[in-house]
Amino acid sequence: MAEERLIDDDKDRKYKIRKNADGEDELVIDSAPEEEEEAEDIEFEVPELDSDDEEAAVMTPEQLAARELAKLQEEEKRRNKLAEYAAHAERLISENKFEDALYVLEEAETLGVDGRISALKLQALTCGYSDFSRTEECSSAADAVLTYTDNVTKAEYAEYASDIAVRAEELGKQVEELNVQNEEQRSARQVKFLAKRKKALIWFAATAVPMLVFAILSIYFSTVMHAQMDHTNMILCFVFAGVAGAFFLASLFTAHALWSSVRLLKLNAKNSSTKLGREYEQKKAQYEVMNKITQAFKQDV
Repeated sequence: MAEERLIDDDKDRKYKIRKNADGEDELVIDSAPEEEEEAEDIEFEVPELDSDDEEAAVMTPEQLAARELAKLQEEEKRRNKLAEYAAHAERLISENKFEDALYVLEEAETLGVDGRISALKLQALTCGYSDFSRTEECSSAADAVLTYTDNVTKAEYAEYASDIAVRAEELGKQVEELNVQNEEQRSARQVKFLAKRKKALIWFAATAVPMLVFAILSIYFSTVMHAQMDHTNMILCFVFAGVAGAFFLASLFTAHALWSSVRLLKLNAKNSSTKLGREYEQKKAQYEVMNKITQAFKQDV
């Protein structure tokens, strides 16, 4: 019984070995309170999920974390590839190989939008900011720069933007002068074309009205051509029909002249119908694009 009590008393005790005064190992009872070992918790950062993400609804936190890690790795791979495209394009632009650079940048755009790629594309489209004739493409690229390019990248192009602003101001003066010349010439042509239309309208009326009158007379006498035995009404019917036919042919010529005069007035209203008007429209479009580019490279406050 004494042995059992000893066992019961010692079963929960802890022992440790230490050196005694003689330098020998001996067992002693470890009376220090036992510290509970805390199990190491493995934490997974669970991303915020879209309510429509049905796949995530059945995934464990570990699977979600793995999926997010894969996305981050894929995004890093994409950005590295974009950086390679950008470096290649910059080298081609420095060699004035602008079309080759555009091909590289268009390939880069298949990976998604990127501010630096947009800025480089704008530089390539304008042949190093020296040619702004590709107005539609430049305008689209400027929109992309404004939306996606960060302030750090915009700062790199600040010198170019300042130069473009100065040149845009000079071009704006040319646009104003061209506009004045274009409007003066348009007004002078307008007076001539209006007089021509008026004359054509008078000639058309001079042929169309008699045609209608004689056509009506011919129709009338055709209804009573057998009312007299001497065939007078029949003769008048054919005479009036012949005269109406002659005026009809004349009306075709006068109608064509009237249509031509009206067409000239419509064309006169379009800048694209004259060399001066086309030059004005071209320079105006370039002026607007240059201002748009200047605004695009302004840093966000």
